[in-house]
Amino acid sequence: MQDTMWPGGVYGTSAPALTSAEKKELEQKSKALLPQAFPDQIRKVLGQELTEDGLNVFHEMLQNRIVLKSMVYMIMDMVWLEIFPEMSDILSGAEALETEE
Repeated sequence: MQDTMWPGGVYGTSAPALTSAEKKELEQKSKALLPQAFPDQIRKVLGQELTEDGLNVFHEMLQNRIVLKSMVYMIMDMVWLEIFPEMSDILSGAEALETEE
């Protein structure tokens, strides 16, 4: 198990840093894939131009590390609340996650 967790006895080696060209390519690919994940029904209701503008803003938000961390923490809170509903008074962001049913 130790060799699986720490191959060669080395813990947490990071991947090589991306070049600016690789970053730009990944950004273009992600921007192209985002509209494919958006439902066509909502696109028809909102209109093409509004949908594209909204997806561009959403893509820019996803480039911000603080926004991403906040989203991950909120998702983790949601998972914990599903597993342990009694923790709703402990989790700091739990009240923001509650939905009216």
